Amino acid sequence: MIKSITSAQNQWVKDVLSLQEKAKNRRIAGQFTVEGINEIRLAMKSGLVVKQLAINPDKMSWKELNSLLNLGKDIEVSWMIEVLGSAWSKVVVRESGQNALAIFEMPSAPVEWIPKPGGLYLLVESVEKPGNLGALLRSADATAADGVVICDERIDAYHPQVIRNSVGTVFTVPLFVLSVQKAWDIIESNKVQLYTTFMENSKSVWDMDLTQTTAMLVGTESEGVSDYWRDKGMNINIPMFGMVDSLNVSVAASLMLYEAKRQRANK
Repeated sequence: MIKSITSAQNQWVKDVLSLQEKAKNRRIAGQFTVEGINEIRLAMKSGLVVKQLAINPDKMSWKELNSLLNLGKDIEVSWMIEVLGSAWSKVVVRESGQNALAIFEMPSAPVEWIPKPGGLYLLVESVEKPGNLGALLRSADATAADGVVICDERIDAYHPQVIRNSVGTVFTVPLFVLSVQKAWDIIESNKVQLYTTFMENSKSVWDMDLTQTTAMLVGTESEGVSDYWRDKGMNINIPMFGMVDSLNVSVAASLMLYEAKRQRANK
């Protein structure tokens, strides 16, 4: 029998909100939420374990969801929850139209970062804004980067806004979470060419050889890259031709990643 929830005070609603609000709650429960059909489909395709799937039956049927997810099999009844009225409004951002909410198990163990020869990696240090991290993941997916390394994590990749802003690419890009010290140890031991975004004595990214095993490091909007990385890599910049001298971190990372892809395509 499919469970039906109509009250915003239902314990299930409270549990979902708890997962959405705090990384600590996600870690303790070992679960996280995903909103959006495309995002759920990509999470399932990546091999993550589904615990529950919720829809508003006034907006969409299970048959329609099954077709949109392209599962190739029927949705398991044990996953199904129907959420209506104010309860649905409470747990989703987009109330209207075809939408779904899923609860997934957290991956059981962190993935070890082993840079592959000729690989292209984006290092993201201490990014705090979920929108920026989501956009960075989206750019990494668009350029088929070999991975994103989150150094000294301040916002976890399973934050609902990260998932939403990445349009689900958080599940398509290899993701590694490390301390800055561990990341540097791996860079050194694997002979990865590190490019940092300090402006001092920097050279245009257009003049760098980005065809080797490469890691590009970006930092926070307010502070940039920390002093820990000073003198550890080659300083690069993006040529600017207007009145401002800086770009949003996700835009800057996109331009650098695409320059690397351009060089590799022409090699």
